[in-house]
Amino acid sequence: MRRFTSGLLTLAALVPVVALLTAVSTVPKSAYALPSFEIASADGPVRVSPADLGAYRDSEGLHVDEAKLQATIAKLKKLFDRPALPASYELKPDHKIQLIGGSAGIALDPAATRSLLLRALRGSRSNLRLPMKQVLATSASRNAIVVSLQKFSLDLYKGPDLVKHYPVGVGALRFPTPPGAYFVRSKAMNPTWRNPGSGWSRSMPAYIPPGPRNPLGTRALRLDRGALVIHGTPQPWTIGTRSSHGCIRMKRADVEQLFDLVPEQTPVFIVP
Repeated sequence: MRRFTSGLLTLAALVPVVALLTAVSTVPKSAYALPSFEIASADGPVRVSPADLGAYRDSEGLHVDEAKLQATIAKLKKLFDRPALPASYELKPDHKIQLIGGSAGIALDPAATRSLLLRALRGSRSNLRLPMKQVLATSASRNAIVVSLQKFSLDLYKGPDLVKHYPVGVGALRFPTPPGAYFVRSKAMNPTWRNPGSGWSRSMPAYIPPGPRNPLGTRALRLDRGALVIHGTPQPWTIGTRSSHGCIRMKRADVEQLFDLVPEQTPVFIVP
């Protein structure tokens, strides 16, 4: 058996949706004695003592330290809460997308738990079940993107279904586009190009405003790591080649269509 004060936070999070609260006799017995409680968990019973709840009884009745009570409830939440797993996209070995369903979680209701513990301290023996609420899993992003560096292609998926296929340009051999799992961090219409301060850009201006000479074209979808951007280009003849400084280039009509189809947080898989 584990003591609440020493071992609670190390217990497993997988617990029954309802956990029974069982009173344990106190020793020595007296008119003012309060019971300790055991709560069933997947890793064995957890004992909660009156001291954990800041509770004592005297000739004036039951007294509870609200701060200790709330701290105990917070620790119980850490023990018994099980987060929902959101639905997500995964990349299959053939570089196609599969949609993985999420699973619901559970969460302790703090207000109802407070009421239950106070009733138990006052001697109630009925309906002593920790009040757990179901936490629904969130759905996956409506789209996912797969960029193939070898095929110079960008595939747009809706769920597991391929809905759009675009040709792209990718990083030159000196500036390769790094494979990996990303997501769209932000989107910009008619973006301003700002000099990244790299060796290849030293002779270029500090920034280039929107217009026909802008290296990002008319749309930019910035990824969450590094300086990776899916963007348009004023050099459409570079599509289908290794010619960029690491970013993914698209034709103007294609990137404008993609921009309208995908929201921020869309997952992006870049594969060799």
